[in-house]
Amino acid sequence: MTVNTPLTLINHDKRKNSAMKYTGYISAFFILSFIWGSCSPKNILLETDYFKYSIAGDGKNLYFTDKATGVDYLDTETISKCAYITVEGIIHEVTKVSLNENHLTMEFGDTGVKAALEVIHFKDRVTLKVASVTGQIESLTFLNVPLKLEGQSYEPFSACALSMNLFTHVQQVPALQTHLWGTCYERFGMEEAEVTLVCLPPDEILAAIRDVMSKAKDIPLSTAGGAWAQQSKEGYGSYILNYGSLTEKTVDEWIEMCSDVGFKQIDNHGGREDFFKFGSFELDKKKWPEGWEHFKRINDRLHEAGISSIFHTYAFFIDKDSKYVTPIPNKSLDYYKSFTLAEALELGDNEVVVQESTKGISAVTGFHVSNSRTIRIGEELIEFNNVTENPPYKFTGCKRGANGTKTSTHKVDSKVYHLKEQFGRFVPGPETELFDKIAHETAEIVNKCNFDGIYFDAIDASDILGGEENFWYFGTKFLIKVAEHLNPVVGMEMSSMSHHWWHYRSRWQAWDTPRRGFKRFVDIHSAAIKTDEYEHGYWRGHTPLINKFAPLENGSLMLPLQLGWWSNFTWNPPNTERTFPDDIEYLCCKMIGNNAGLALLGGFQKNEIERNPAFKQLNAIIKQYEELRLKNYFGEEVKKLLRQPGDEYTLFQEENGDWNFTPISYEKHKVTGLDNSTTNWNINNQFDSQPLILRIETLMSAKSYDDPNNILLTDLSDIREFSLKGAADGIMGTINISTEKMLESEASIAFSASSSGKSPREGSWICFEKNFEPWLNLGNNQALGVWIKGDGKGELLNLRLETPEQFSAGVRGDHFIKIDFTGWKYFELVEIESSKFSNYIWPGKEISPESVVKDLFVYKSYLHSVQFDKVNKLQFWYNNLPAGEEANILIGPVKALPLATGFIENPSVTIGNEKIVFPVRIESGMYLEFRSVDDCKLYGPNGEFLKKVKPEGTVPILKNGSNKILLSGNEPDVMNCRLQVTVISKGSPLKINN
Repeated sequence: MTVNTPLTLINHDKRKNSAMKYTGYISAFFILSFIWGSCSPKNILLETDYFKYSIAGDGKNLYFTDKATGVDYLDTETISKCAYITVEGIIHEVTKVSLNENHLTMEFGDTGVKAALEVIHFKDRVTLKVASVTGQIESLTFLNVPLKLEGQSYEPFSACALSMNLFTHVQQVPALQTHLWGTCYERFGMEEAEVTLVCLPPDEILAAIRDVMSKAKDIPLSTAGGAWAQQSKEGYGSYILNYGSLTEKTVDEWIEMCSDVGFKQIDNHGGREDFFKFGSFELDKKKWPEGWEHFKRINDRLHEAGISSIFHTYAFFIDKDSKYVTPIPNKSLDYYKSFTLAEALELGDNEVVVQESTKGISAVTGFHVSNSRTIRIGEELIEFNNVTENPPYKFTGCKRGANGTKTSTHKVDSKVYHLKEQFGRFVPGPETELFDKIAHETAEIVNKCNFDGIYFDAIDASDILGGEENFWYFGTKFLIKVAEHLNPVVGMEMSSMSHHWWHYRSRWQAWDTPRRGFKRFVDIHSAAIKTDEYEHGYWRGHTPLINKFAPLENGSLMLPLQLGWWSNFTWNPPNTERTFPDDIEYLCCKMIGNNAGLALLGGFQKNEIERNPAFKQLNAIIKQYEELRLKNYFGEEVKKLLRQPGDEYTLFQEENGDWNFTPISYEKHKVTGLDNSTTNWNINNQFDSQPLILRIETLMSAKSYDDPNNILLTDLSDIREFSLKGAADGIMGTINISTEKMLESEASIAFSASSSGKSPREGSWICFEKNFEPWLNLGNNQALGVWIKGDGKGELLNLRLETPEQFSAGVRGDHFIKIDFTGWKYFELVEIESSKFSNYIWPGKEISPESVVKDLFVYKSYLHSVQFDKVNKLQFWYNNLPAGEEANILIGPVKALPLATGFIENPSVTIGNEKIVFPVRIESGMYLEFRSVDDCKLYGPNGEFLKKVKPEGTVPILKNGSNKILLSGNEPDVMNCRLQVTVISKGSPLKINN
């Protein structure tokens, strides 16, 4: 077993000339380090020109020092051992370590287990290879060095452990790691498990990794990803997605569409009946009668136009209409569990009776759910609707001959397989020929058609192959099998990440598109991809961490960055916000600042632009920014400014033709009715005084609190319907029926909570939950109406609606109310909150063990939609509780209200003594843009121009500093007019030299 042995690397130029010269005698160098090192004879010292790592004779890590600075980077907050084993699920740490020439021997107490490790020395690295293990164990961790490093390039020292074969597990991804760790398992093999340690300044680490991996025997070499990725232009490109309309007849149209947004890549996303099938790769013969040979000619034409082509597949997943499923299902389709028929199955039977217990089998399925309602018996697939958990064990409500298979009779004792499924697709067994065949055919298509890259979507579900604990192994196995057959190896993207995948990955990391909170989502995305979070769309960071990581030039993976996938949206409340040009400029500024590409899911095809005229303007913005980015037009001085979260700029062209940026601000304010205090607000203009520029959007309104079509979500008559779901450390709270009536009429509850100060204020949360059984159908009642009596202490109240996980991936239907008022106040809550969500810290394992990961899912706030016809929960949350005092508010009955279109007529804006009136009627979905007296226009829900508006009165001046704004107008008599007003102000152009 081995000692963790980080080493310092020599200067790249020296290594190039002398690495091999040193291989013959570095072993002696390390032995002398052991004899003459400053440690006691019982200690082991591994040392290079740059680095010293010491281990005590009992296996304790002593120090891990950068010799250039003398800084010890070992994490000493807890005592750590350099190795440990797992026996029958119990961890046993190493108790004795000895070094004999180039072999480390480790012993593990009274287990009787010994491990021998070969240490292979080079001047700039060390390789640790398991030579033997005696004794029965499940796993051997032969490298374990926790570090105080943050794993960022701004640090003076970096360390990386590289797995040298498939069955050696290294948890962290290259290149900059914070914990050097390597493990092997009895299941996959222990002998020959191998890790190479590379430790040196961050600006030298990629060159060192290239040298290591170019000599690796068991990892197929890729010079298109990983340590080579920054050297390839492909990883910096942007692409549009083709879902099956790219043919030889339409190839010129697609080249034009690329030109319209300034992109030079096309991603060809299969999995559709009219394109190609995942798993079997059958192309639609109507469009491509010659199969993939036909597509080769398409790619040749794209290449002539300077456009790259990417093959996009769901990794090892298999479409249900593929040849591996119908008409005869392949016997290698993987399954969760097998059963045995207890009764013969005849042609007309709709129940399958089995001998084994069906307890735990669920009929709940969904796109993101790992489960199926499909069983295979012989050559027949059968879909069931339910199971009986008590004898006789049955699959019931069965549909026979599913997926085009043949209905057959089946004898007693026939095997029944409950098939694995996720994303609506099956998977092959990971130890089958079918698994290997899909990998091989993936590579063959890429080779044959001259694709320039591969996107392995859905590989984030690799745990379906062998459980979460083996995610790293089977997903990697598939990628390596593909890489073995690629000629040449091309760049890759994946929807997740594991250690070996980094070597093939050409850019990092596309996330799915947000449908609200666009600017905040971009900041979260650009921060998360620079941290050590490797999962697709997950990150727990809030404002301080966003502000720390988003401004960085790159992150721990040191790959080209990607800020796609992206879609632009038109008017579609309450789940979706409209995309405005300033949202796109914000995104594009971050693209230039991070030199990050983009992926557009849609909005660039002619029929889409005809339906949504706004898209033409948005695409033109993207094109201009992208052309400047690809030219590297702006220097690092400007890019650094553009990366700052929350800071906004607009691009313009100087009189001499040079491009430049102007700082700009978009201050949004929501008006919830023309007869309440929201019509008065303050704007702080950070720039010089200037004429007012603004945008007025009319939002959806809600019918009144007393409308007969309302649905009562809780009348607060039975407090037992609310249960405590969880609370942060030091937070206590209760919900009780109040003796005070809401406005002296209806019942109310007292929601009380206090914070001891153990949790930070922005993470001082508590949650009470009511479940609905059966689920509520709020399809016609998508707004909430509620009266609140505030205490003015500044806490945050959140009313959240949820939809079952299988339908919306656990969407957070949040509605925030800041309790900065006292007395009773009425709230109509319509739009789903997103942008402010990450201002706070929300729960993980405090709610439930599985939610440790689920509640990190950014998409739950920014992408997924509440399915209002399937609402199963109402939650009351507090956050932002003041420490040392009790917050206590009263909540009246919560009602779901019907939405209705509203309007405002003749809106006016007053600042000081200056008032401007807009003689126009703005209905829900419309928006007015006022830039000057001669530039005031009304637009429709899809961004279509409706008419010019001639303002009346005086254009108010927005002074530097605080400005009080008053909005007025005429609204409907029967409901509140709800508006979003955006005040726009500009600064002076940047003074830059490029």
